[in-house]
Amino acid sequence: MGKTAEDIIGPDGLSDETVIAAVYVSVLGAAKAGAWRDRLERAGCNDLAGVATGSSTDEIVDTAFDGGAQPITELRLASGKPGLWSEISPQDATDRQALITRHFGRALYLRSRLVAAQNHGCWPDLQDVLPCSAADWLLTAREGDILAAGGNWPASGRVTDSWISERLALDATALPQWRDLFSPTVLRPALALLRQDDGSLLMCQSLGGRAGLSGYCSTFIDSDQGNEVTGGSAALPPAHTGDPTTPAFLIERLQTAWSDPAACRVARRFGFEQDEMSLLRGLLTGDGWVELRLGTGGQRGPELAVLGRMVVKTCAPSCPEMLRFLAYLMKQTVRDTEIATGADLPLQHKLDLPSGLRSRYLCFGAEQGRPVIFVHGIFDGVAGVQRLQHRLRARGLRLFAPLRFGYGASDRLPREADPIDLFVTQLEALMDAEGLDAPILLGHRSGCLFAAVAARRLRDRLGGVICVGATLPLSGVGHAAALRGHQRAMALSAVHASAVLPLVVRSWSRSVRQKGPQVLVSRQIARDSADRRLLADPALSAVLNQSHAMMMQQGRGGYETDLRLAVRARDMRYSANSAPTIYLHGGEDKVTPPDKLQAAIGSGANLQVRVSKRAGTMLLYSQPELVFAAIDDLRQGRT
Repeated sequence: MGKTAEDIIGPDGLSDETVIAAVYVSVLGAAKAGAWRDRLERAGCNDLAGVATGSSTDEIVDTAFDGGAQPITELRLASGKPGLWSEISPQDATDRQALITRHFGRALYLRSRLVAAQNHGCWPDLQDVLPCSAADWLLTAREGDILAAGGNWPASGRVTDSWISERLALDATALPQWRDLFSPTVLRPALALLRQDDGSLLMCQSLGGRAGLSGYCSTFIDSDQGNEVTGGSAALPPAHTGDPTTPAFLIERLQTAWSDPAACRVARRFGFEQDEMSLLRGLLTGDGWVELRLGTGGQRGPELAVLGRMVVKTCAPSCPEMLRFLAYLMKQTVRDTEIATGADLPLQHKLDLPSGLRSRYLCFGAEQGRPVIFVHGIFDGVAGVQRLQHRLRARGLRLFAPLRFGYGASDRLPREADPIDLFVTQLEALMDAEGLDAPILLGHRSGCLFAAVAARRLRDRLGGVICVGATLPLSGVGHAAALRGHQRAMALSAVHASAVLPLVVRSWSRSVRQKGPQVLVSRQIARDSADRRLLADPALSAVLNQSHAMMMQQGRGGYETDLRLAVRARDMRYSANSAPTIYLHGGEDKVTPPDKLQAAIGSGANLQVRVSKRAGTMLLYSQPELVFAAIDDLRQGRT
């Protein structure tokens, strides 16, 4: 397997996949960026250099607007094809900068075509700067008359009118500067930024008082290096014109966020210095009104030289494009960090089954990417994949985590229903609802039982199955000997005293609250296992605690059902009619030793058992790179 962008920049940086996807979203908006990616996949364009620079994609763009093609704005997003953003792995910073530059150019070209198709043809020279997304934006004349609008902002009136100022959520303290911005007697700034109470940022860029943007660029002088940096759009003071309908300002609302861990990732990716990050933080999160001016008499604000260096490092075509790109990337990285550290969870999406039952599922990783479906086990829930949020996005993976009935906000399992049959139905409903094409099924611990059954029943719809740390049925005292504490008591109760199982599960739940969430996994780890070092990670405790609280929303019904299922005798042999399957197992797994697993599942042409001698029961936590390698192998047919 070749190097990935993540391998080159390290697990704490931002991969090319992450950065390039952010380029397209910041320029086109999330929906259109996804539609463009989907159109490329459908056309079979897998060469990144051709996507970024070649004219072969022009035909694809053209078909988005002809009478016989479905408009790109209405394309149904798919998540099931190989990633297109990062097929090339640049070996040095120069290659990486060239790659990002090409994608910025392609994204801006696409935006100009989309803007032209949205009936803004009366300003053809503004097609390179006008937004095409569903975000809030206004195009105004020099005295504030609204010429065009997007999102939920008003399409007519004057931006200095009180009712429009209220719609734009302007604070009373900012109104004087806001009115001055549109005063005919005031020298306007090249760029004005206003931090709003809801955390968003109002960005107002001057369009030079004219629609002709050819040759209209911002020139930043790096006083330290003596280098001149030129970028596009919106940086010169407005030219005086008597035409009141001439576009003069583009006003946008940017969503922003900030955290030190996320800022470190962004700084590491682009090589930002301390003064550059301080300026970025001030622009994105500072209070009040900020104006950037080119100055007069050769005098320029010191922040312009800093911004000029940042424009070069990000490969953005202009300062406004860079700020929009970094605002999006920072907000996304902050959110990913919150998820990965257990500070927050993604939203639970609703999924209705034909039977009338309702279940929930969560989504991790990239918003558009190659689909993986996670099948959770009994004790640690989704914690194992939640902490991989950054790595999932870095590899362009979209991971769906359905909550089986009895867990989370999914309905309770009906008394007479078979949990495995119901899960297969739930899985089919998820693939239908999301339009997933050949997703990889990723089972963990006891979830591998459900994944193995789905591999047989849904083999034609799956791209393959990975079973990580699979467990075998616990049929007696001998099989449960490797478990300790409440987990052993629950297993023995399920085998020999099913009536008291609810009491034991209740006692276990109380123990988790008293002793901490580490007991969710520590009871399966051998005392001398290297996996025990993971238990000292406070971030793991936070993720385990959050996952456990979510999984217990319906009480203990899901746990009791799965425990009874775990002790039921079942034929685990791999079927030749199953989807290609890879078992990943720890050589130190005392609960299910590798030799017993191999004996239980047998062999097959499309079956592999990969054993890591250094791992135990927590292979998903300690060596996730093995999981990613297995996903890549299944995608490429290497089983």
